[in-house]
Amino acid sequence: MLLAFSSPPFYTTYVHLPPEDDPTPARIYHAPRYHPFFAHALGAADGSHITTAPPAEERGPSRNRKGGVSQNIFVTCTLDTLLFTYVLSGIEGSATDATVFQMAREADFRVPDGRYYLADAGYGFLDVLLVPYRGVRYHLAEWGRANVKPVNKEELFNLRHAKLRNTIERLFGILKKRFPILRSGCEYRMKYQVRLPPALCALHNFIRLHDPSEINNFIDIHEDPDRPPSTGELAQGPATRAERERANARRDYIATSMWNSYQEWARQAEEAQEMVL
Repeated sequence: MLLAFSSPPFYTTYVHLPPEDDPTPARIYHAPRYHPFFAHALGAADGSHITTAPPAEERGPSRNRKGGVSQNIFVTCTLDTLLFTYVLSGIEGSATDATVFQMAREADFRVPDGRYYLADAGYGFLDVLLVPYRGVRYHLAEWGRANVKPVNKEELFNLRHAKLRNTIERLFGILKKRFPILRSGCEYRMKYQVRLPPALCALHNFIRLHDPSEINNFIDIHEDPDRPPSTGELAQGPATRAERERANARRDYIATSMWNSYQEWARQAEEAQEMVL
């Protein structure tokens, strides 16, 4: 069954990249806080560590920064329906998220021109990813502890970006609770262990599509329990200086537009309050 779930036709039926003309996700389109600022987002992207049990001679490269033995996977998902759209597995746990992402780009991960995925700052500036500002409050837990409002465009951008991108953190949490083997590991041969993540992502999608209400069993899950609240390290991939400048300019344009809209909304709210008083 593992081979069947991780191979065509089952896998390709239930896990596939969105088409080039995929519309703006409804979660963005119908929310003034997100639209039109994130109108070109296709979904969210991130990596996650899956516990493995490789032979003793292969454990060195598989040891991650937390000291565990794992494979690092790269995944993308929808923002509306909690579906996986791409999975690359089998990369040693010592590899950074940015390295795994570059391997996906060199394999078969394709993003239509003008579209992008929401990702954390560990991936750096790329045309196909939109990342938050570094050195600025980002993760939702940080905002919850601070209990303050954004004071500039960078904080506002990071807050709204985090709320959208948290979808993939929650999805990883759901996947690992649904299939505990992803956290406990197994003793199968490595060629089968690397097939577990894509197979179970496809099975998750099958369940979501044919029994949508089943997701209510995981309503209390908000993030991947195996991902620390960290922005990681900047990608050192092959992005050119021109690409980094384009990505940075795009983010600044979105952040500025969002901040101006937010300021206008705050001004109108203040005027309305004064009228009531």
